[in-house]
Amino acid sequence: MSRTSLAALLLGTAVFPAFAFAQPIVLEPITLTADQLSTSQVGVTEDQISDARNGTLKDVFRAEPSVIVGGGMAITERVFVNGIDQQQLSVTVDGAAQNNRMFHHTGTNIIDPNLLKAVTVDAGVAPADAGFGALAGSIAYETKSALDLLEDGQTFGGVVTTGYASNGSTAEGALTLYGRQGPVDAMLYVKRVTGDDYEDGAGDDVDYSGADLDSYALKLGAEMGDWRAEFGLTQVVDDALRPYRANLGGVEGRTNEARRYSLKQTTQTLNLRRLTADGLFDPEFIVTQSNSDLDTYDLNDDGSYSSNYNEGDADTFTIKAQNHFALGMMDVTAGVEHSRSKAIYEGIYNDAYGYYREDVTNTGAYAQARGTYDRFDYGAGVRYDVSRFTGAGGQSVDTEGASANASVTWHATDALKFDAGYSTVFGGTPLAAVYDLYDAYEADDAYDDLTHSRAHNTILGVEWTTGNTTLGGELFRTRLNNTRKKLVTHDVDSEGFRLSARQDWQGGYATLRYSDTDVEVDGGAATTYELLDLGTIPGRILTLEARHEVMSGLELGGVIQHTLDEEATGSDATSDWPSYTVVDVFAEYEPAQYDNVTVRAEVNNLFDRDYIDRASYGGDYAEVYGQKEAGRSIGLSLSVSF
Repeated sequence: MSRTSLAALLLGTAVFPAFAFAQPIVLEPITLTADQLSTSQVGVTEDQISDARNGTLKDVFRAEPSVIVGGGMAITERVFVNGIDQQQLSVTVDGAAQNNRMFHHTGTNIIDPNLLKAVTVDAGVAPADAGFGALAGSIAYETKSALDLLEDGQTFGGVVTTGYASNGSTAEGALTLYGRQGPVDAMLYVKRVTGDDYEDGAGDDVDYSGADLDSYALKLGAEMGDWRAEFGLTQVVDDALRPYRANLGGVEGRTNEARRYSLKQTTQTLNLRRLTADGLFDPEFIVTQSNSDLDTYDLNDDGSYSSNYNEGDADTFTIKAQNHFALGMMDVTAGVEHSRSKAIYEGIYNDAYGYYREDVTNTGAYAQARGTYDRFDYGAGVRYDVSRFTGAGGQSVDTEGASANASVTWHATDALKFDAGYSTVFGGTPLAAVYDLYDAYEADDAYDDLTHSRAHNTILGVEWTTGNTTLGGELFRTRLNNTRKKLVTHDVDSEGFRLSARQDWQGGYATLRYSDTDVEVDGGAATTYELLDLGTIPGRILTLEARHEVMSGLELGGVIQHTLDEEATGSDATSDWPSYTVVDVFAEYEPAQYDNVTVRAEVNNLFDRDYIDRASYGGDYAEVYGQKEAGRSIGLSLSVSF
């Protein structure tokens, strides 16, 4: 029996014991909200977020094959949607636009899943109010506040969580305190994760991969009559020795020693909104700042610091004012926003000092309508942005342009619906990756080949529900024109389809998802090197997610991910992509006599698969030692609320 067949059989026997004889149940009616544009919106479920609370973003998205995350460590994780790098999407945390442009050998946003309240991914067609630069869609992360955690009648509470994973001897501890007194509420969160180097599926240590992560959050809220003000601060810190190129095991014939990576990512938000809307007056004012600091320090042979170092700073500051209009069967959100982003590099490389900076300011106005008419749900929006870019030598690239989107969902019958959507998006001239900046960017003609980027997204979908069974499918295409990479531009195409099937039963469900995505650059096949900062090569991915409540308080479940073989077709690729199957299973228990206690046991990579994630860089080069994922790991965690 193959490993794939055995994995499916074991997970099936563990999780589906009641499937065959489950009694039909009546599900709660599903209401399509006006916030959802189409089936292209991937709403991460509460179960998926909860299951990932002791993990990373890779665990949040592991059941969704159209949203894949490369990298074996938190510091190297990169998110790709339909094969497109998240640098080409609008990414926000509590409404704060993220500056994702730092270094192609690290990831982008590090977010603690234990803080997440909701995650929404607009794959392709995104609304006009999702933010500037939503070329290939958007990702919106929303974190918890005290109001989300307090029970009815409760004024103070907390949660203590501790956990241990066998692979890498990784230990973690987290404390959450929250409360409310009169009109004021507050939440404080701290978490520490430490560990040794983990082992891959072959039993070899992955050097300098040990966890060393601190996570913090503060939320303060106050109600003043009809208004609520809320301040939020989240921060993650990873400071440790890492591989010279953090997302790789090494490159043949190149320096592959360790160096120190010091990463700090911070997001601050200030939100003021009206609590009681009167239909035409429902304003919201938002001020945000996101900052990513990454410093690397080379080491001498004796372990001391050499004179070579790199310091990077990527920052975005945004002010937004908008109003929500309730107009009968239609809601309209209209507003203006102004943002300033910068990328700064300073360091000594090969004993030569350099300081380089790029800046972008953008001012945009937008309006997005959402509504329902008869059997149709629709969305349509427009925005206009004026972008001002300043290069490392003071050069200017000023552009402006319009964006538009439209989508419709037709409920042909109570069981069958069809979706269609299209968007054209202006992207301006974005910042370069901070660690790409060097003296060539100061030349007078350095930016002459750059112009504004533009995207075109198209989706067509169908969904059929009968009883407890839901089947769905979607065709998608994204075309990015004049997308910047360093000092040149490229055209990127991503197209493919998604299929899904979900079965609900009394006490559980199972969802099978399949995604087939092809990504090209400048009209031809591309390697992961050619796709740096633009996308990746996901190919064909199949996932099975399932969970079942065996008895009151006890749930079993897991996720199987299977990737199919892919032939490397890029011009200089030297290695094909092998298939792999990874199985993660868990059991979670909440004892009836201690309803404030949750015990969770999980086995990740159950069959100790030795593999490099399909979304990780370098897998199509034999001379590149890709960063392998962790082998089998047994984890235990305990959560106690009070």
